[in-house]
Amino acid sequence: MKKKIFISLSIVAGIVALWIILKVIPFKEIINSFQSGTPEAIIGYLIVSIFLMAVLAWRWKIILKSQGIEVPFYNTLAYRFIGYGISYLTPSAKLGGEPVRAALLTRHGIKFPKALSSIVIDKTIEVSSSALFFFIGVLIVLFRFALPGQTEITMLLFAIAFLSLMVFVYQRMASGKGFIASSCRLLKLHKIKKLNLSEKKLESFEELIIKFFQKDKKDFILALIASFVSWVLMFFEYKLAGLILGLNFSFLAIFLIVSFVGVAVLIPIPMAIGSLEASQIAVFTMLNIKSAAGVALALLVRARDLMWSVIGLLFLSYYGIRVSQTIKKSYVNNSK
Repeated sequence: MKKKIFISLSIVAGIVALWIILKVIPFKEIINSFQSGTPEAIIGYLIVSIFLMAVLAWRWKIILKSQGIEVPFYNTLAYRFIGYGISYLTPSAKLGGEPVRAALLTRHGIKFPKALSSIVIDKTIEVSSSALFFFIGVLIVLFRFALPGQTEITMLLFAIAFLSLMVFVYQRMASGKGFIASSCRLLKLHKIKKLNLSEKKLESFEELIIKFFQKDKKDFILALIASFVSWVLMFFEYKLAGLILGLNFSFLAIFLIVSFVGVAVLIPIPMAIGSLEASQIAVFTMLNIKSAAGVALALLVRARDLMWSVIGLLFLSYYGIRVSQTIKKSYVNNSK
């Protein structure tokens, strides 16, 4: 019941925010922003977006291989689409589809905890790179643009906290100490029978993650390279998105746009309704570009994300898997 209330409130909050934005910025101005778009730019945008998803699937495959798991690339790509779609359509701050990805791996005879550990590693690398980019983006904003003092302090504190958290996670993993089992003990989650989390399970699960960061140096470096390639592709993606809107974004502009998009989608609102548009209005205002173009870019990104989500749900329908039962069954089998 509480979960349904939270979802409903998050959707309402997002819709209200979007309504306010569209009330302030005429919809006609937003639509006019697309008039300069060419078929070449649109096709290029889609091609780069597809390559970006493929690189992210490749990074996950590298992580799986480090754990002795062999899964065909087309499966990792399909599962990536499925996870992306579920995360995007639910108020989960990009995490809702991750257990689903792990559940899909059980189709290949992989136990759920081991499958989930690969997802945790993948998300740790992804979120940490977002934290680093956002931190650098905030520093650029503070040095290049004049903002109210309170806003500057809030942004800087948030960026420092975000980056510090990821540095802490990496440090704990690299030192072999971990943080998952100790966090669960601190929060007494292992005592909640419904979660079925014994200390032994938590420690064995975390050992798989520690092993990657501490011992699988070659695979860790390859995963970082894949992340770097994904960021390069993302820059090209937004460069083409700008051309669709008739804007030739500079490197600085793209950096700020990407940084703030990354934070907007972490807010637990389905499809980042309202938060995505607000983040782009803030960036475009700093860049002295019409706010309507910022909303237009947000709508373009949203259209792409919805397309990936539809593809993900089609894949999920194709595999015909009932995710909740698969997760439950996997935990039961692993506890015997």
